[in-house]
Amino acid sequence: MKRYNISKNEILKKINHNLGIPNVFSENIVNSILEIIVDGLNEKKEVKITGFGTFRILNKNSRIGRNPKTGKEHLIKTRKSVAFYPSKKIKIKINE
Repeated sequence: MKRYNISKNEILKKINHNLGIPNVFSENIVNSILEIIVDGLNEKKEVKITGFGTFRILNKNSRIGRNPKTGKEHLIKTRKSVAFYPSKKIKIKINE
């Protein structure tokens, strides 16, 4: 399966094209949405966007990792990660 990578600038261009609004407006919209998600994760550890999906903070425990080039072991510290769980609506749409 190939990944589809898209940059923030490409998203802005698509919004500009689809809505016919200036770049400044679309950039403000995208930045506001991303800020709302990040702030929500920092405050509540989970952000649910109805009809789209849920972003959730996962706490990863420390563990011993291995450098794939050298094989040398090293400690990977405790950290936080963000996971996305798509809504049923999105799952149905991608399986059509």
